[in-house]
Amino acid sequence: MYAEVMIATNTFFNYTVLAFANRIGWIENKKRYLFLSAFIAGTITVTFSHYFISVFLSFFLMIGIAFWRKRSQIIKAIALTLLASLFAGGLLTAIAPLYHTSSSLFMFVNFALIATGGLYLLTKHVLHINIANSERELLFSSHLRLFGQTKELTLFIDSGNVCKEPLSNEPVHFVAAEMLQDILPESLFQAICDWEFDRKVGLDNLPKEFISKLRLIPITTIQQEKTWVIGMKYDEWKVNEQNLPRGYIVMTRLRDKFPHGAEGILHSSSYYHLKKRSVS
Repeated sequence: MYAEVMIATNTFFNYTVLAFANRIGWIENKKRYLFLSAFIAGTITVTFSHYFISVFLSFFLMIGIAFWRKRSQIIKAIALTLLASLFAGGLLTAIAPLYHTSSSLFMFVNFALIATGGLYLLTKHVLHINIANSERELLFSSHLRLFGQTKELTLFIDSGNVCKEPLSNEPVHFVAAEMLQDILPESLFQAICDWEFDRKVGLDNLPKEFISKLRLIPITTIQQEKTWVIGMKYDEWKVNEQNLPRGYIVMTRLRDKFPHGAEGILHSSSYYHLKKRSVS
């Protein structure tokens, strides 16, 4: 049982390190290769732990399996994986004295969880810095197709927009209502403008033919008040000729608050999706 836990712990840690390199480096290899390589490396490390060279062999084997389809970026993958390992190693060295009376199993499991949490927070922080430092470059032209109609929009990626549709976990974008008035069915546009949240009624007062593409989405306003709005699933959205992932649009009357004269605000994750495609 001890060996199985150690393999699981090593796999967990290895996957987190690889995921960090994959995301920060915009390498974007498939997660199944990351998991397979993390598991194989973890198994080798635990099985041959009494051989020091097994650490180096398992590391390079892990990199090879994880990023074999991205050979042009293998050097970057190695550098970022080493960076993540050093960061996690330094973090664990700092907290190791706190576990001097704990069992080895308890210590290793806790180390894996703490290192994973640290790398996750570092990833989020680095991506946030990338977005914040590039804000003036984040104004994009786009073509939105919604309910069979197409509209050209100028968009801004907002690092503060992390709103998601709760059931699908898909991103939510905000567009000025006036920009959508001419492409939305008149009955739907007016119904959404007049709609007010009522838990008992929900979407019942909206035109039935459009209900399948509408969702209730919780948001927090600028005044820190929690409320619900209506999200519309779009057919397609091309930004700089690149398709955005599936998501929802919420109409807003706050266009005057959009930066740089934008007509809509994209979810913060859009920066990641557009960036990774530009370096693929």
